[in-house]
Amino acid sequence: MKIDVQKLLKDDKAIFLAYDQGLEHGPTDLNLKTVDPKYILDIALDGGFNAIILQHGLAEKYYHGAYKDIPLILKLNGKTKLPHVEPNSKQICSVKRAIHLGASAVGYTIYPGSEFEEEQFEEFGKIVEEAHHHGLPVVLWVYPRGKAIENDLDTDLLAYSARIGLELGADFVKLKYNDDPEGYKWVVQNAGRTRVTAAGGEKESEKEFLDKTYELLQTGVKCFAIGRNIWQSDRPFSVAYAMKEIVFNGKKPEDVYHYLKEVKPVYK
Repeated sequence: MKIDVQKLLKDDKAIFLAYDQGLEHGPTDLNLKTVDPKYILDIALDGGFNAIILQHGLAEKYYHGAYKDIPLILKLNGKTKLPHVEPNSKQICSVKRAIHLGASAVGYTIYPGSEFEEEQFEEFGKIVEEAHHHGLPVVLWVYPRGKAIENDLDTDLLAYSARIGLELGADFVKLKYNDDPEGYKWVVQNAGRTRVTAAGGEKESEKEFLDKTYELLQTGVKCFAIGRNIWQSDRPFSVAYAMKEIVFNGKKPEDVYHYLKEVKPVYK
């Protein structure tokens, strides 16, 4: 069956709104507004994001009604941030359940360098096979971790991570950015036809975030998975609007800073 990647893209680009932090990070990333999944889904819907990333429990309880207009990337594995000897994230949701919940794609995290790398690869291989059999694209989070990893932002290691995503059959590979735009071009090249998707990371100033978005586009990145830099902002729609102007309309950061003064601009 043909893999329908285009339903997640606009002009071959995408901005996904990530909201899997509750399981991965706990409530430290949340406040009285952002703890409510409806608040995040409203941002995704009204902000015109290409997709929303959720764990299956949130999808089952909140992904209903008008929210179905937002393509869903359902995360199939996850772990807590509680202490672990070596990072491992086991499958907690099936592809079949993801389809039942209305997912347009599925996601999975691996930790190259972990002593559990081999079983993660094996589990992911089965997920890719089943998801692609049903025409679902697969997003692979690749985060090198473990006692053998000294610097997970090393350019060569990120390039290796991108290649892992391609070799394991992912349609999108979600990677961190190391603020090395020239080196990151090599990272993107190693992904081949797998689309590098930049991870948003921790909250930073809105202007820094927009500057980094533009910088990443110059490296060849066309897809972004952003969470805290959108929904932790006091002006999430303003940041989303400005970001979309950069990603989809080719604007420079200095041309969109003025949107940050607006509470909720209407995207054209």
